[in-house]
Amino acid sequence: MLELVRGYATATFDAAERAGRIATVAAELAEMSRLLVASEELRGVVTDASISDASRRAVLEDLLGDKVSVEALAPFTFAVSSERAAELPKTLERLVEIAELESSRVAVEEPSGAEPPAGRSGAYERIRGYGERIFEQITSNSEVDEIEDELFRLARIAQQTVSLRQALADSASPIERRLAVLSDLLSGRVMPATALLAGYVLRAGRSRDFVGALDYLVEIAAAERGRRVADVRAAVELDAGERRRLSEALSRIVRRPVELRVRIDPSVLGGISISVGDTVIDGTVRHRLDQLREALMQRA
Repeated sequence: MLELVRGYATATFDAAERAGRIATVAAELAEMSRLLVASEELRGVVTDASISDASRRAVLEDLLGDKVSVEALAPFTFAVSSERAAELPKTLERLVEIAELESSRVAVEEPSGAEPPAGRSGAYERIRGYGERIFEQITSNSEVDEIEDELFRLARIAQQTVSLRQALADSASPIERRLAVLSDLLSGRVMPATALLAGYVLRAGRSRDFVGALDYLVEIAAAERGRRVADVRAAVELDAGERRRLSEALSRIVRRPVELRVRIDPSVLGGISISVGDTVIDGTVRHRLDQLREALMQRA
C-alpha cells in the first residue's frame, strides 16, 4: 500500500476514533473486503485500469454509499485514485488490518503511537495523504488560510527555539511524551486541524525534520486554495442552475467545495473548459476541432 494512502487512511481513522466509531469502521471495511472477494463483477470493475478512476469511484459510491460510513468508504475510494488498479484488493485488505489494529488499540485505551518506520520520501507521502484528508473536511477557504498561517508561524517558532526542536526530536523520549509537549504548546492557540497536522508530523517519523515537514504542509495548504477554485471558460454565460450543477459535479471529483470563476470566451465556440488545480477538463468545440485537425494532419 502506498504511504500516501496510509496517511490518508490514518487521518480518516483518527477522526473515527474521536467520534467513537473506529470499531464500526473496521467492521465495515472488513465487510467491503469480503464483498470484493465474493463479487467477481465488482472486483473486475475496481481492478480494470481501462476504466477511469472517477468511474470506478462512482461505482463504489453508488453500491456502498448507503451501506457503509464515509470513514470506511473514503480511504478505499481515495486508493482507487492513487494505487495501481491491480493492487486495490490487497490495499483494501491492508486498510482492514490497520483499522482493526487501531480498534484493538482503542479498546485497551492505548494512546496513538508512531507509524512504522519509513524513509524521508515515504514519511512525506504519509504527511501529504494525512493533509489531503484533513483539507477535504475543511469547508471554508478562510479556514485553509488560517491553517496555512498557523503552520507557518509554528515552523518559525520551532526554527528559532532550539530547546523545542530538541524535545520533539528526542528519540529516547516516548512519542506520547513528545506529542504531549506539542499539545501543551498548541492547546487553545491554533485550530484543531493545525494541531492534528503538526502532531502527525511527529507520528509519521519526521520529528528530526519538524521545521522542514511543517514548511511542506504550508506548501500543501497554499496549493489547497487552488484546488477549491475552478476557472471556467465558456462561450456563453451559465445560468444559476448550470453553475450549481457544475459546482456540485466538480466538488464530487476533487472531494471539496469548489467555487466557480466563469470567464466568457467566444473563441471556445461552444462547450466549456475547466481548470481546478491540476485537473483540466477541456470540452470546448475549439478543442475538438484542434484534435480533428491534428488527426487529419497525421493521416496526411
